[in-house]
Amino acid sequence: MNDDNNPSVLKECIDFIQQRKRDIIGGDSPFSEEDDGISYDIAEERIFSIPICDVSRKLAFVDGGTASILTAAEFSISLNRVAGVLFEENKIKSFKKIPEVIEFYTATILEPTTDGKLAYNIQLFPREPEFKEFLPDEEIIIPLNEVRALMGRITPNIEIFGGVAMRFAEWAFAAKLIEYELDKGDIFIRDGSLQTGYKDEILLVRDLHSTATEKGVFITGLSKTCRLFTKSGDSLISLVDMMASKKYPEEKWYFHPILRMTKADNLADVYFVKLHKFARSPFRFDIYLDQSEKLDQREKEVIISNLAKNSTDLSFPGYPYGLIKVDQLSRVGKREIAPQKIQLLSEFDSELYANYILPRIRSIDAHDLLNTLRKN
Repeated sequence: MNDDNNPSVLKECIDFIQQRKRDIIGGDSPFSEEDDGISYDIAEERIFSIPICDVSRKLAFVDGGTASILTAAEFSISLNRVAGVLFEENKIKSFKKIPEVIEFYTATILEPTTDGKLAYNIQLFPREPEFKEFLPDEEIIIPLNEVRALMGRITPNIEIFGGVAMRFAEWAFAAKLIEYELDKGDIFIRDGSLQTGYKDEILLVRDLHSTATEKGVFITGLSKTCRLFTKSGDSLISLVDMMASKKYPEEKWYFHPILRMTKADNLADVYFVKLHKFARSPFRFDIYLDQSEKLDQREKEVIISNLAKNSTDLSFPGYPYGLIKVDQLSRVGKREIAPQKIQLLSEFDSELYANYILPRIRSIDAHDLLNTLRKN
């Protein structure tokens, strides 16, 4: 087989994209499913420059990382890590009452339920006893039909549920962070949007909402990527960026309102923000809908300008340094997994491993074997 790419075919792909390149369409607006939210036209009068930060607030960031250690078709074991970072006057501050990083294992198994259907049973095992307080205190049972409904009737690989457990743990850890470390007017920022996916996840988010509302702490989320599109099929954030760059070519800016998520499990007011004049792109920024609707423009700008003040690191201008830091703290590296796997396998009964575990691992690891052959 010839491995050389065919330039003429690639050129046809490029031509297909270029011929359909769109200009800004006046009056375009976000696409949203029926009853999924309220959308607004993309209009220049909704673009505002971000003022200099004149009211300082504490910022708290949370992110998580996960990696599979052992996987078969019907069970999986993962290592998970959740981290938090606190900034005050744009300097990192130590937590007073909670750990900076928590670590835990997840074991997921697909098993029948009492009604004869299948569900993913996810159990969390903290690496240190004191981490248990910061993890969900209810078992996580996710019916297979709920997962398939979310994923378009596709049955997922079971190892993704280490990441699902990590999401649940992020919400639980964040609620404790807000309770113990933040005060009225402070700002919590999670890595990603404020949208949820699973029914049991919603319960944790409601606990977070309740804790934050009681303390007067703002709940927000910043997304590294944005796949929202317009009613005409264009990239929503790209259209906003094109328009805003004409109005504020050398300034940081924010765009609002644009889209409000109004479903009970996805309450978010969507903003787009360019947090540094040299930022390579704007980001989607969510504020909890109940809080955002009560803010006047100055209060919105206090939140956004504090975030912009934290987004001046030269390694990634326009992206909050707090999110860079929690990503570094929570990331689970590939080098960590090999010794973890060796230790894990040594814990199995030898007969159980030979007759039950090994055949199930081999049923799905042909791809890993091919990768090894390729390296050789």
